[in-house]
Amino acid sequence: MEDSIYCLVDDAGSVYEEDGATSHADVAMGFGLDEQACRRYRFDLVDRRLSTDGGSQTSDRAVHDYIDRCVGTPEKLMTFAEEGRLPKRVLMNLLVIDRRAAYLEVCAAIEARYTHDCAATNDPCLESGCALDGEVCLQPLVRAEIDYRKACAAEWITVFANPRNRVEAWRK
Repeated sequence: MEDSIYCLVDDAGSVYEEDGATSHADVAMGFGLDEQACRRYRFDLVDRRLSTDGGSQTSDRAVHDYIDRCVGTPEKLMTFAEEGRLPKRVLMNLLVIDRRAAYLEVCAAIEARYTHDCAATNDPCLESGCALDGEVCLQPLVRAEIDYRKACAAEWITVFANPRNRVEAWRK
């Protein structure tokens, strides 16, 4: 699930998490770990719930501390997002439904700006020129991934800061 933070905890109690991971296998691959030798945890950001596949007391404490440090409060979640660690789709899902469209429109304007700035360099991705004249191009977004995420997160924070705009699990 893309709305989750996947964590692995090794026998020493070290917690491993990788931005953008959509499975425990992604985390294991990113750190060169044996997934089967680690305790597996998944923190669902929308429901604000931690689940495990056979943890231990030591690994439970380590992952609880890690999750609390990163996203344990709305303020910590906003800081986590501000660092560019969550994609716009995840951030969108943390907003109440009636605030999502406006957030996506702001992100679309950010995407259009990146596309425009890229086209203005006169260095198109294709020899024949920019393939998406007048449309949003994925290439400049990929190149600026963290900065793009930070820009969308900055807009999201202005909305999420108001508890009424959050999904239920994050209102408290």
